[in-house]
Amino acid sequence: MKGKILYLIAISIFFIEFCSAQKATITEKKMEMKTYMFSDPNPVPDMGKNYPYFEFNGYTNKSTQQEWNMVILENDYIIVYVNTDVGGKIWGAIEKSTGREFLYYNDVVKFRDIARRGPWTSGGLEFNYGVKGHTSTASTPQDYIIKENKDGSVSCVIGAIDLHTRTKWNVEINLQKDKAYIEIIGSWFNTGNLPQSFYHFSNAAAKTEGGLEYIFPGPHYIGHNGEVGDWPVEKDRDISFYENNDFGGNKSYHVINGFANFMGGYWHNDDFGFGNIHNYAEMPGKKIWLWGLADQGMIWENLLTDSNGQYTEFQTGGTFNQPNANSSLTPFKHREFAPHDTDLSTELYFPLKKTGGMVMATKFGVLNIIRKTDDIIEIRLSALAPLQTKLFIKSENRLLSMTEIKLQPLDLSIIEVELEVGKEFTVELGDDLLFYSSKKDYIIVDRPVLSNKAFDWDSAV
Repeated sequence: MKGKILYLIAISIFFIEFCSAQKATITEKKMEMKTYMFSDPNPVPDMGKNYPYFEFNGYTNKSTQQEWNMVILENDYIIVYVNTDVGGKIWGAIEKSTGREFLYYNDVVKFRDIARRGPWTSGGLEFNYGVKGHTSTASTPQDYIIKENKDGSVSCVIGAIDLHTRTKWNVEINLQKDKAYIEIIGSWFNTGNLPQSFYHFSNAAAKTEGGLEYIFPGPHYIGHNGEVGDWPVEKDRDISFYENNDFGGNKSYHVINGFANFMGGYWHNDDFGFGNIHNYAEMPGKKIWLWGLADQGMIWENLLTDSNGQYTEFQTGGTFNQPNANSSLTPFKHREFAPHDTDLSTELYFPLKKTGGMVMATKFGVLNIIRKTDDIIEIRLSALAPLQTKLFIKSENRLLSMTEIKLQPLDLSIIEVELEVGKEFTVELGDDLLFYSSKKDYIIVDRPVLSNKAFDWDSAV
């Protein structure tokens, strides 16, 4: 007994010393990058949708070398680049052991006429608050501060006033010393006495090459007008795989009716992926956007980058979709931002490393289940934080397996378990650190996706 106690003490001391040796750093650096700059500001503000902003009308196919201010956050696991000169967006994020990007990093700064004021760059993670996406602050320098926090984490806080609505937003980009994720803490305030348009979506990018599968829980998707489709299989086509979207034009899939706090994607050819964790109550919107796979869409690959390849967007937001006017005729309406109201949100972005996919994720780890045969499953658990706990696999309240888990961030544990054929099972990590059920409907929300056909929109009754 005494020997066992000494062993546990030794393990605990090693665990504490390992964690205490870890460090998060934050630095600023002027990075010279190949740049296709925008120009030709219109001296007259747009008196319509963009008032009081003016637009930029000049774009070029000739590049110059230009310096950009990057704030670099780094720990033992990931490195994050924030371009404070281009909207304060995260320019890209890399998992260090593989050198792979889990947020698309564009090697060039190539502005094209896409955003509300015109200039916009692809890649990274942009923060959209106000009237519509690709906001008026998307490509101009933003206020920011950098901080070294008492808990050992580091932060870059950026913010702006949206002049369309006179609302104010701030985003804290935080990196802890012993976590393999970026934490995004957003706050948005309506400081005025009038309601404003409510639009809050975080727009992240990932490369499309590599056998990309979108991992978005839910049985349906809706479009900008509230139109409904099946997810992930529609008309015998599994559209959750990027390459199966080689029909039609650009795609917007707002995946709904999955009560889940996670989403992401996996490049099966690379055995690597990306993930996002959010609070469904704060951000129920989960959107995939991709350029059409024909020339109509693929032309934008070379318009927006030189050599980094095509990208796709994965977005989280405060509404189920990004509604056009016709969406008001469906169950998915636009929202107003009430006077003096506040919108708060927290998100995590992280890499998936050798998990083969993802069926559940929390701030403690990523879980994937691979069925080897009818009666054998392989459980893969990748830590996002230091873990020292137990993993329980149960079927019909019967314990099938209990495993001691001791993992550092991005370490992987693989466990094989034998099941009775056809029986459901659960996976539980520690004391409510992560829970997964194999029942297909356990996270499905029975929310109407179509309006009542008998409703008369032309009647006041």
